[in-house]
Amino acid sequence: MKKQLYSPVLVLLCVLFSLSAFSQNTGSGQKRDKPLIVSIFNAGAQLPSLRLITTPLHPGVSAGTEFPYNNSEKNRFFQTVKAGIYYHQYIQTSVQVYSEAGYRRSVLKGTAAEFRLGAGYLHAFTGTEVFRLEDGIYRKRPDWGRPQFMGSTALGVSYRKPGAEKAPRFFLDYQFFLQMPFIKKYVPMAPATVLHVGASFPMIF
Repeated sequence: MKKQLYSPVLVLLCVLFSLSAFSQNTGSGQKRDKPLIVSIFNAGAQLPSLRLITTPLHPGVSAGTEFPYNNSEKNRFFQTVKAGIYYHQYIQTSVQVYSEAGYRRSVLKGTAAEFRLGAGYLHAFTGTEVFRLEDGIYRKRPDWGRPQFMGSTALGVSYRKPGAEKAPRFFLDYQFFLQMPFIKKYVPMAPATVLHVGASFPMIF
């Protein structure tokens, strides 16, 4: 498993380093606050349902940031940029890089609900060793992974201490995404439901 994870982990580290270099300036030349968003998650190979926690567990982590389109705390429109990696036993290890357009609505003091729609790139590394028959001998093939498209939607609830703009915002997200083309000949799209638990830390980077 260590060898299977080595390459995608390197890819994820490179992506996170690139994300940390994002710096958006206002017209006055001042930097805008952009949060660091991190989560741990479990991905289930299923269509959306009331079954939020699936087994066996397919663990993952994600990190990213968001850019606000307006200054309203009650009705916030925003754009995310995220990278993630998760391990699906026997199937694949996937590296994700994607962006989402979102809307967040304050509900009660400190609580909010949101909806996001996104798309991006997914690179899938096969979860088992692959061999090719050459001259009557099965030879192991190097696994460089395969490029995939990722389309997603997500619903989330969150909480931040009222009046504390610099306090972390804790959230629970339910995400659904399609990976395509999964297997071109007979499984063109692979669905997944993902339960995220995480926090958004206000910072400037």
